[in-house]
Amino acid sequence: MIEKYAKEARTDTEKLDDGTKIGGEPTGKFMTKSTTLAAAKEVLNTHKGLSGPALGSYMDTYFEKAWAHFDVNQEGEVAVTMMPQFMRFVCSDQGMQLGESG
Repeated sequence: MIEKYAKEARTDTEKLDDGTKIGGEPTGKFMTKSTTLAAAKEVLNTHKGLSGPALGSYMDTYFEKAWAHFDVNQEGEVAVTMMPQFMRFVCSDQGMQLGESG
């Protein structure tokens, strides 16, 4: 998940009068809505066998609800560490094995 989909956001940068740039620190937020959507499609395909129109229909029905459940502050991003829980939620399978480390 981290290697393929995560893209860590950074704080805004500011250029001072002397030309020095400040900011740009990592935020700890990695997964945007679009990267999470792509990851969810892959997980649903590999773990639930959904593809094509069936996958599209499933995502149309359940993805927005799952996203809203995890992005409660409507920031447009969720920590990558929450992805196992997100994937279980969107797949409606709390016992699903995802290969995450302990």
